[in-house]
Amino acid sequence: MTPHDTLDQDRRELVELTDDLLGRHCDLDFLRARIDDGTAHTPGLWGRLAETGLVSALVAEEHGGAGLTPAHLSGVLHSLGRHAVPEPYLETAVLAATVLDALPGPVADTWLPRIAAGDAVVVVRLGELTPLLPYAADADLLLDVADDGAVRAFAADELEVTPVPALDPLRPLGRVVLTGAGTEVGDDGAVVARTRTLALSGAACLLAGASQRLLDLTVEYVAVREQFGRPVGSFQAVKHKAADLAVMVDMATAAALSAFDAADEPDGPRRAAAAKAYAGEAAARANVDALQLHGGIGFTWEYHLHIWLKRVMGLAASYGTTTALRRDLARELVARVGQERRG
Repeated sequence: MTPHDTLDQDRRELVELTDDLLGRHCDLDFLRARIDDGTAHTPGLWGRLAETGLVSALVAEEHGGAGLTPAHLSGVLHSLGRHAVPEPYLETAVLAATVLDALPGPVADTWLPRIAAGDAVVVVRLGELTPLLPYAADADLLLDVADDGAVRAFAADELEVTPVPALDPLRPLGRVVLTGAGTEVGDDGAVVARTRTLALSGAACLLAGASQRLLDLTVEYVAVREQFGRPVGSFQAVKHKAADLAVMVDMATAAALSAFDAADEPDGPRRAAAAKAYAGEAAARANVDALQLHGGIGFTWEYHLHIWLKRVMGLAASYGTTTALRRDLARELVARVGQERRG
């Protein structure tokens, strides 16, 4: 078996593990209970994710983790998006673990074992890319990653968090003001670039997963909803709309998963930005088509479509919007073409 085959097998097993866990512990009743309680993150579900080793996947073995690579987790993130998991997995298990693993020292020695054990929520601020931080009110630690590569850690008592009304109640947002001096973690520009790449491509995976759930819910509904004595899914116009959406969702999924897997490639940042932009476009299309094909019931609180409608809208606005990312990609392309012509 080649290393590539081993990686594929590991990824499949991780996705199966994730789907099984979330199917049992993150169903619709659980999500509605979280909305009713006004609490997204819970030690119960977070602890279960930690027990299975999903939270500690990127943490080095010496700190209690599995020492895996981001390429192992693209499918896991997609699954988390499909299940609308109300936990800071991308923020803590991917971004924070990546930053601390790359900058060894006292802070990493203290917090990586806590992340691996599921005992801590750590969020990462990436400059203007994160004006609002998901799960900031639940954070035990904030890693402030500056554009120049400097990273400082701020404990919960060094933060002033103001909750901001969020469209998605299962992904709460907060505006953070640093009130303490913090602790120096390290200084490495490459860490900033890699963390940004993982943030963009990871959000794209979550978006693609949530869009897939919108598509699945819509196909299930039009197959049983009848009009004029026939399932509405048998009408040609409905078939074409669902088929077009399926193509967009499949392409968004392929782009997102491959971009996350290729985070360390030379063109990783560009692929991540393109994947996030396209996943945002596909998600917007999924929102519109899901509502149209569900009809009036899709707008009701009692029906569960709104959970994923809100999830994709919130994710699409995080870590760069489709418009902003495409503008940046266009500027980069124009600059590169101009440089090639001059050279």
